[in-house]
Amino acid sequence: MSLSSVLRAALRRWYITVPGVLLSLVLASTVFSSLPPKYTSSGIAVLVRQNNPSVANAINPALGSDGTFTTTTLTLVQALDTPAVRTELGLREGVDNFTISNVGKSTAVAGADHPFLYITTQSSSPEKSTEIVADVMGVARQKLGELQNGFHVRPQNQIKVESVVDATPPKEVMNILFAVAGAVLVLGIVVTCIVAFAWDALIVTRERRHIHRSTSRAQENADPRAAII
Repeated sequence: MSLSSVLRAALRRWYITVPGVLLSLVLASTVFSSLPPKYTSSGIAVLVRQNNPSVANAINPALGSDGTFTTTTLTLVQALDTPAVRTELGLREGVDNFTISNVGKSTAVAGADHPFLYITTQSSSPEKSTEIVADVMGVARQKLGELQNGFHVRPQNQIKVESVVDATPPKEVMNILFAVAGAVLVLGIVVTCIVAFAWDALIVTRERRHIHRSTSRAQENADPRAAII
């Protein structure tokens, strides 16, 4: 069964293909309209030293061995991107979520200092999508404080998490809806083509059998000896 043979069968059995495609369109549009909308928001936080810019990693072991923030931000990302934190924030599975990274699209440079935390959220509620950004920043401050307290870093030597870009206005995410509806449409068309191909094969087989029987009867009628045998 090749793609060309399936397409030819779908064209020959248009009375199956056309209703099947129309039904697939109806199902896809129904799925698209029934799915709850998703909203996204984003924010950026940065790690900053306090009034003493000369604080070294020897004074604050939370900093990397090279004195950069990269190790600290990476530690925070690993501490925040867990099911336990999502539960703590009251996020509903499959409804609310967030992603966090210490490297942005324009800052992915090996060996560079990465003091930023890039947060992107999704929720079925526009208000919730912005709330999650603020909540994640709050937990980041808490985790950073716990990390430095574990190293017995003095308050005046501790680094802090500050918001650079507060939660952006929520935007509706359409790509998820289009993806799901598109998958339903493609699946419906594929099933329609397979049904049309199977029906075409059945009809062709019946027609060949009918032609074979008609030919055999014609030969028997033309040759009396064949009929006697």
